[in-house]
Amino acid sequence: MASIFFRTLIVFALLTVSMKLMGKRGVGELDVGELITTLLLSEICSIPIDDPDIPLLSAILPVILIVSLEVIISYLKNKSLRLKRLLDGEKNTLIKNGRLNQTLLRRNRISLEELFAAMRQNGIGRIADVESCVLEANGKISMLKNESGIDSIVISDGEINKKALDELGLSETALRSMLGGRKAEDVFLMTLTPDGECEIIDMEKTK
Repeated sequence: MASIFFRTLIVFALLTVSMKLMGKRGVGELDVGELITTLLLSEICSIPIDDPDIPLLSAILPVILIVSLEVIISYLKNKSLRLKRLLDGEKNTLIKNGRLNQTLLRRNRISLEELFAAMRQNGIGRIADVESCVLEANGKISMLKNESGIDSIVISDGEINKKALDELGLSETALRSMLGGRKAEDVFLMTLTPDGECEIIDMEKTK
């Protein structure tokens, strides 16, 4: 029992020092390499704690090697923008001055619901009120806003959101009338405010 206690303390201290060497960041701010390193460290360090017959050195050496590699790679990335873009990827501007980039949205597999959730977290209710929406290299969405209101998604990627229509007290017949001859299948996004103001973004034709 005492052996497990002291082994746990040693592993805890080792992990604490390792994470400090990697830098202070939250889980949501880790890049791919840092996340993989964190997962590997937790897995490697758990083995000698679970099995007292395994020497601590079998965890200490891999941890030192992995952390050293991470520190070296981080240093090289800071010295080379090309390497940083290669390993971490580049940021993508999803919205610029109220214009939505559908291609980048699909390429990064971000749904409209996820986008609007990020907008709400930033106090934005309408795409037209977004000055800039950027998907950062670490996967976090950052936004700059103008004055905003609150929109409901009534058509998402060609599909009518019946729940949103019910909440707004709007029928599908009235919705189709607002489309002005467009088919719902040809609309990538349609939003509607409680006072009836709508924004429609047509579906881009794939080449």
